[in-house]
Amino acid sequence: MKALSALKVLVVDDQPIIDEFCRKVLEHLGCEQVYSALSGREAIEILTREPRIDMVLTDIDMQPGNGLELLQTIRCGGIPKVPRDLCVLMFTDYNYRNNVMNAVGLDCNGFVSKPLSVALLSDKIDAARRRKITLADTAVYRSIPTSVNTAVGVNKPADGSLYPRQSAGSTHTPAHEPSTPEPTVSTTPSPGPSQTQMPPEENDADRFRQALTELVPSNSKDPFLQQKQQQLTDILHQLDAIRREISFGSDDTAAQMTNSLEQISAEMFGQEYQHQREHHFSHLSAHQAEHGMILQRTQMLANKIRQNKKPKALLAHQQLLQAWYRHIAGKDQQYARYLTTQGTLG
Repeated sequence: MKALSALKVLVVDDQPIIDEFCRKVLEHLGCEQVYSALSGREAIEILTREPRIDMVLTDIDMQPGNGLELLQTIRCGGIPKVPRDLCVLMFTDYNYRNNVMNAVGLDCNGFVSKPLSVALLSDKIDAARRRKITLADTAVYRSIPTSVNTAVGVNKPADGSLYPRQSAGSTHTPAHEPSTPEPTVSTTPSPGPSQTQMPPEENDADRFRQALTELVPSNSKDPFLQQKQQQLTDILHQLDAIRREISFGSDDTAAQMTNSLEQISAEMFGQEYQHQREHHFSHLSAHQAEHGMILQRTQMLANKIRQNKKPKALLAHQQLLQAWYRHIAGKDQQYARYLTTQGTLG
């Protein structure tokens, strides 16, 4: 891996204050070659002139050419001499989960939420550089929507200037991905009959483990479900380790572990996104919306840890654990049943 001092980095954001902040952070980290663009279209022009740029830090909501269009163009090999697996880190607001999940589907290397801080941006750059992606076929990337959600009920169509449109009669957005307002995140855990009978953390962790044992139906040999069960087991272990670090260890270590958890979660969600598309899962949008909520909860946990607020960090940890449990016991088991039924019918 190249040293930061040897990197060429492109910052793409229509807010000059963000560009200046990123430039100062990158210079502080030792990176001397930093390019700036105000839109996806301008970024394409710079990448065409400077195809050896090593990393792109980009906003999502920009015109002409938003960040999703830019990422899609890169992953489809639309810029001469620029590698399709170029490292791309995206600035995002986790409240707009369709944006996040479409970026996951486009194999974004990582996310960083605003407002930015030096420590946060530094950690995210390091994590994004370390993530290795496995490229999908260009047809897969072209089929992923690139319109941008900016508010509840507001959807900005992709500008369309970065990637050539498909021939007449073809559709860019799959029928099962309508542009609809995103669901509101509920911060109140679903009530359960035993929720007040045990200390919350222990209860939630036990229920997480129980849901894991029930994830793969007994009559299923599906390798995807087997792999997912192992990935979720690793995530539970990581959550346990983070809680111990918050309670008895170092805030810096806990924050790094949470960043790692976010990367692992995003990678797993990306795999599942592609799998559900390939298997024509009709509830894909609702399933992916919960993935966005989990990423949002993970980011909130990292922020509370960085603020050195142990009680609030522990509460954020509990809320994340509850979100994972509800997702596994609900949406994940729904998809497992769908796959099992498909296998039976097939």
